[in-house]
Amino acid sequence: MSTTNSGSGAVPVPRVEGLAVLVCATQRSGSTLLCELLKGSEVAGVPDEFFEALRSTGLPRQPRQYFEAPEVQDIAERLPPVDPGRPERPGEFAGWFDYAVHRGTTPNGVFSSKVMWNYFDDFRARVRELPGMENLMFNQALHSIFPDLRVVFVRRRDKVAQAVSLWRAIQTQRWRDAEDARSETPEAQYDYRAIKHLVEELHRWDAKWEDWFNATGRQPVRVIYEEFVGARAATLGRVLDALGIPPRELTGDKGPMRRQADVVSQNWADRFRQEDLDRTG
Repeated sequence: MSTTNSGSGAVPVPRVEGLAVLVCATQRSGSTLLCELLKGSEVAGVPDEFFEALRSTGLPRQPRQYFEAPEVQDIAERLPPVDPGRPERPGEFAGWFDYAVHRGTTPNGVFSSKVMWNYFDDFRARVRELPGMENLMFNQALHSIFPDLRVVFVRRRDKVAQAVSLWRAIQTQRWRDAEDARSETPEAQYDYRAIKHLVEELHRWDAKWEDWFNATGRQPVRVIYEEFVGARAATLGRVLDALGIPPRELTGDKGPMRRQADVVSQNWADRFRQEDLDRTG
C-alpha cells in the first residue's frame, strides 16, 4: 500500500505496485481449475474469490439469489431462504482490501484475484469507496489501484453443461470436489426451467464481460475450458507467458483437481437439449 498527502497528513491510498491479475469468469466455467494451476505455479498470485461477498448481506451469493427474476420466483421458493447476514458498513471494505492484497500476493509481487460477473457491480461500488477513490469513475479508480493490471477471461463454450453443473451446485452447495467426502448434501433434482434460466444468465454474463473489455480497451488472456482441461500444463505456460511472468521449477505433486462432470451431468445435459428442442422447435 502507498500513501498520499492531503493537508492534515498522510492518508492511506490502496495501490498495488506490482503486476495485478483479475481472473474474470462465470460460475462453473473451469475458473477454479485454472486458479488452482496459477496458485500451484507460486508466481502468479493467489487468485481466490476475495470479493465474492455481496454488500447487502456480507455473504457469497445464495441459491435463491440466482433466481431473482419474476418469471422464476417459483424456482427460488423451492430453495433455502436467503440468510440476511449483515450488510457491509461504510468504509469496511478498505480493511478487507488490504487483507486481500496481502493474502493474494506471491513473493515475486504479483497479486491476483478471481472475479465473477454477477458480483462485479458490488466490486465496482466498493472500489469507489476506497480512500482517495470517491471522485473517480470506476475504471479510473481501478487504474489508480492497479496501475499494472492484466485480465484473464475463462469461458466455457458448452453453456448447457455449464448450466447443469451450476444448477447442481446451487442445490447441493458443493462447489469443489474436495467437499464431496466431508458433507452430506441434499440430492439435486433436474429442472428444465431452472437450467434454461441459467443458460440464459451465463450467456448474458459472458456478454457483459466482453462489453467491459471492449469499453475499457482491455485485451484479456483468453482461456477456453474445453481446450485447457486436457492440456493443463500447456495452458498454464501460455497464460504465464502472456502475463509476462517467468515460471519457476516446481517439485512435488500439487494435487490438481479432478473433473466434476459425471454421468448424471451428462444425462441431464442430454435430457435438457432434447426437451429444449421439443419445446422450441
